Amino acid sequence: MLKIKRMLVLFFSVLLMGTLLVGTVPAKAQTQPPNDGPTPEGLGEDDWAQIEALLPESAPYQQLDYLKAYPQPKAKDAFGSSIAFSGDTLVIGAPDEDVDSAVDAGVVYIFMRYGNNWDVQFRLRASNAEAGDHFGYSVAISGNTLVVGAYGEDSNATGVNGDQSNNLSERSGAAYVFIRKGGLWTQKAYLKASNTGAWDSFGVSVAIAGDFIAVGASGEDSSGQGLNSDQSNDDYMDSGAAYIFARSGTPEVWTQQVYVKSSQSSGNIEWSDYFGRSMAMSGNTLVVGAPEAWVDDGYGGESQCGEAYVFVVTEGVWSEQARLERKKEASICGFRDDFGSSVAISGNTIVIGAPGEDSDARGVNGSPNDQSASGSGAAYVFVRDGTVWQQQAYLKSSNSDAGDSFYQVAIAGDMIVVGAMQEDSNAKGVNGNQDNNSAQAAGAAYVFARSNGKWSQQAYLKASNTNPNDNFGQRLAIFGNTVVVTAPGEDSSVTYIHGGNQADNSATGAGAVYVLEVPPYVVSSLAANDNPTTAATVNFYVTFSEAVTGVDISDFTLDTVMLTGAHTVSVSGGPKTYRVSVNTGSGSGTLHLNVQAHGSIQNADGVPLGGIGGNGDYMTGSTYVVRPSVQTFTSQGAQDGWILESGDDTGVGGKITVSHPTIAVGQDKAHRRYRSILHFNTGALPDTLVITRARLQLKRYSMSPGWRNPFGLQGNLQVDMSNPRFGTGIALQVSDFQAEPSVSSVVAVFNPNPSESIYTAVLDSIGKVNLNLMGSTQFRLRFTGDAYDVESSVQFFSGDAPTVTDRPTLVVEYYIP
Repeated sequence: MLKIKRMLVLFFSVLLMGTLLVGTVPAKAQTQPPNDGPTPEGLGEDDWAQIEALLPESAPYQQLDYLKAYPQPKAKDAFGSSIAFSGDTLVIGAPDEDVDSAVDAGVVYIFMRYGNNWDVQFRLRASNAEAGDHFGYSVAISGNTLVVGAYGEDSNATGVNGDQSNNLSERSGAAYVFIRKGGLWTQKAYLKASNTGAWDSFGVSVAIAGDFIAVGASGEDSSGQGLNSDQSNDDYMDSGAAYIFARSGTPEVWTQQVYVKSSQSSGNIEWSDYFGRSMAMSGNTLVVGAPEAWVDDGYGGESQCGEAYVFVVTEGVWSEQARLERKKEASICGFRDDFGSSVAISGNTIVIGAPGEDSDARGVNGSPNDQSASGSGAAYVFVRDGTVWQQQAYLKSSNSDAGDSFYQVAIAGDMIVVGAMQEDSNAKGVNGNQDNNSAQAAGAAYVFARSNGKWSQQAYLKASNTNPNDNFGQRLAIFGNTVVVTAPGEDSSVTYIHGGNQADNSATGAGAVYVLEVPPYVVSSLAANDNPTTAATVNFYVTFSEAVTGVDISDFTLDTVMLTGAHTVSVSGGPKTYRVSVNTGSGSGTLHLNVQAHGSIQNADGVPLGGIGGNGDYMTGSTYVVRPSVQTFTSQGAQDGWILESGDDTGVGGKITVSHPTIAVGQDKAHRRYRSILHFNTGALPDTLVITRARLQLKRYSMSPGWRNPFGLQGNLQVDMSNPRFGTGIALQVSDFQAEPSVSSVVAVFNPNPSESIYTAVLDSIGKVNLNLMGSTQFRLRFTGDAYDVESSVQFFSGDAPTVTDRPTLVVEYYIP
């Protein structure tokens, strides 16, 4: 058992102790147990020394998913040119994708996470999509609000929801606000600058936090300085500006609140600041990059090496808090270093990228004096104490070379990821050989972790299908223990379906996105000669990065302990470190140790720490996110079918069609409604599960064309559920049309876009998904409205479809309390 104890403590030490970074782990854990929680019983200094000696040198990253555009990647779409990540929602921009005949109009994809996989759910377009708009060049998301930038949009409108129908102001740019309600995304606002001008590139960057949206316009030309200055002239070409919009009221209304300029515009018409080229927002703080601003070079002159500005809002009033430049003693301010080309913020930490920085230093806080690696790039970390910002670290890659462009940044808590999209090694996966430069501009990403104020590189990330010019690392995002890296130059033509041939390079520049994550579980097999004996206890420890409140120990449980025979689980400790003890009793078998905490977890100040799962199913703060178990079911064709209403507005069934490769929903020429039944055998689910979410996915076969689109005429497509059946038997019958469900109608989260063929309904929240754990569960599809005198219907493939991948599926996420 000592061997098992050490394995378990080792794993949770790596993932959960010390500073405990979401998604990464310091190379060396603390060698003493935490001093503000219970002392781990049975583990002395020698034990902790052994644990430290066994720790891996880097975090145990693994690639979980490889995402592509849907339905078919096309050359030069640049899928992955922008990215935003919040909870189980991943937003990916493809700004060069064509919309119908509009070349480079741009598209944004919404992916949702189901277990450890991501599936495309929506494909958004601008309300005025036109050629060259590049909708999706920038994206930002906060909860259920999404903002998308389109720097190439051409209308001369100003303000919010103006006339978007003309193209009188070339490349003035626009931004679009989408709101998710009931799982469906709807465009709510069309944002333009208050001083729209040609070639301003409004929307080149966007940021969002709460009820504030910021939009950058790096090509804006006014000579104003500071907040709400004169915006009426065009005296300083490409000096750049930012615009802050605020949300208020019900229904919500967006208004421009602040017009933001740098407080020290260069005024040089040839060498512009490009203020607003990058931006990021966290809480009440906005950081804006001006990558070509002229600043003091440390040698008595000025150089166009860039800067960044920090703005804060207090009680609705914005002010400038700081103007950030790199430390002169830590770095030479070189011409066109472009410090500020990428910015990211998390709480009181800002990281800023400089792709043109030239030093040959490597690692953290090296000497920048040798400028022999032109364009190798660097990143700079600043921290805030009160209202004062100080540089904390100077980051370089572990294999820094000329032209790598190490600068794209993302941050979450104590973890930073930096992308170097021009890096040249041919390595694949995690921590491969980084010294072979045979794959020009393949790209790489680097993970850094902070412990006790010190930063160190933790991992070197490459694509699973590294190829020249893929630009892996061009954009990055972090949420929880998940890191997402884009490669908009990647060339495969495989669809988004998981797997596929990544080596197929027949779609040049189609783009791809890679999802990597720390494994959320450990499995310790108990060998025959190591079976636990009576009263044998396995202890492991869960440590938050700070003391927490709002956690009831009774709600802090082990997800699954798969042992045959008697066993018990108990939890003690807190408020920072908890001990979870498994008394294996007479049990034997395999331990699946997935920690679950439920409730609204708060820090010592009462501030919610956030996390994934809504009603729980997570440990939050800078700790460890648990993924539920997942099972997928395919519908049973023998019971699938549709019922046609007996007559217009009778509300009762007439005739049925069963054992057919398709099912129908809508109404026919005689205005009789179709309703369809899907049958799943869900008896394989565990008897004691708690369902956190279910997903119903259908593939469309055909739909009424044009103005007879049923989604436009008949309202929401809804799902009724019955456990175990609707009528008196499992077989399809006419009474299934009007039979009462066991769960009231659940509005389906189906994508109504007629160009899409995959329709997904997310059936979430505990208690609403009442599946039959003994056998059959049936779903009924129906529209809520009536198309009156119009034939209007949609047909989906059924469980009798000849191709298995076309059949309806039900994906269930759950845990066992």
